[in-house]
Amino acid sequence: MNRKHFLYIPYYIMLLAGWFGMLPVAQAQQATDGVGIEGVEISRARDSVRIAFRVSLDSLNVRSNRSVVLQPFFKGEGGDRWLPAVEVMGRKRYLYYLRNDSLTYAEAPYRVVKRDKAVAQQVDYQTALAYEPWMEGASLYLGEDECGCGQVINTSRKPLAVADIAWHPALAYIAPQVETVKSRRLSGQAYLDFPVNKTDIYPDYRRNPAELAKIRATIDSVQGDADVRIVRMQVKGYASPEGTYRSNARLAKGRTEALKAYIIGRYGLADSLFVVDSEPENWEGLRAYVAQSSLADKEGILEIIDSEGDPDAKERRLRSAYPQAYRTLLADCYPGLRRSDYRIDYVIRGFNADEAKQVIRTRPQNLSLQEMFAVAQTYRPGSPEFIEVFQIAVQFYPTDPVANLNAANALLEQGLAQQAMPYLMKAGDSPQAANARGVALRMLERYDEAVRWLHQASEAGLEEAQANLSGI
Repeated sequence: MNRKHFLYIPYYIMLLAGWFGMLPVAQAQQATDGVGIEGVEISRARDSVRIAFRVSLDSLNVRSNRSVVLQPFFKGEGGDRWLPAVEVMGRKRYLYYLRNDSLTYAEAPYRVVKRDKAVAQQVDYQTALAYEPWMEGASLYLGEDECGCGQVINTSRKPLAVADIAWHPALAYIAPQVETVKSRRLSGQAYLDFPVNKTDIYPDYRRNPAELAKIRATIDSVQGDADVRIVRMQVKGYASPEGTYRSNARLAKGRTEALKAYIIGRYGLADSLFVVDSEPENWEGLRAYVAQSSLADKEGILEIIDSEGDPDAKERRLRSAYPQAYRTLLADCYPGLRRSDYRIDYVIRGFNADEAKQVIRTRPQNLSLQEMFAVAQTYRPGSPEFIEVFQIAVQFYPTDPVANLNAANALLEQGLAQQAMPYLMKAGDSPQAANARGVALRMLERYDEAVRWLHQASEAGLEEAQANLSGI
């Protein structure tokens, strides 16, 4: 501060205004001798902090040729700020100011008031600061400049108030629906090799060791789990179009039955669990291969494939019209058309919260989304464990809007707005999702976008959104 403003000041009072987050003071506080503070109102609007209060001068005695400087001071961890001052002048001092100092004072962050003892006198004070994080927990003090230099503040006194202007986002989670029956399925494709015109499975023949191992791994993942019960096993076999349709029908059916017999023999599953089907000639697979290929005769081949009529006649036309392409298909496409699709339908028993808390560490795929949500409720919101549960949930239910919303909310609890954005893209159209998007955008200081989302959620009746609109 410029010391020349204190040439006529007999004492300097540092008036540190009360700092309250939008909480009006019902009665005047006695800030210092003869000075009271009332109606304190502190609010944050985006990147600005507004400070307003009323100074009561009714009991302040100022000699005619003297003045008192009232100056708020705000101090927090990592920062402090002098606020614009108010100088209350006696009558003679005020006349001197008008004649000599008005230009100087006009250039300074001052408000000058003439003390009038004849009336009840109050001064409305208002200023605005650029928001800084340290302001959220800062304290206001009443101090005195003992040297008249504007640099010393007596901090031995108790703070008048502690700032409470931090914004705490209000987040709305959605509890997933309870699954009465937890039905799940696993599926895969195997490309077993059979000798020509044979339907028996030879476990060591060509690719069969690897393909059979793939089937076993799928079954083993559920068969060995005491919490799982297999309710259906579906197997469907396909043959390729070369040869006669009648022969291919026999091969497809026989090879599918062979795979069923192999599974029953290895695992002892009941025959009644199986649903078996076969496709004599895999024309659909052939068409998909040709459509995405770069074969020179692709259009003509597709025309034959799409034509109606006897399958054997179609296959002969294909072989005779496009012999070179046909040889390519025999070598590169037809082996992949001979496959076995399999699917295991199973159910998982339900778990209470204590059980689920253990299962989520060992076999999280056995938990429903609602059971994972119940686990999360056992942890403090925003804690590492809380966030981890929702991360696991969205990993196993990656397209579920509720899983994505709750995972985003868990990150927003920690202020991790940027990390939450990918989940919010898949969080659906619920008011809770709109609120979360508004919270994330407010954290990212994209205020106009945040307001639109929060208004949308608020208009849908979500109270949390209305709270998040405060100060934006």
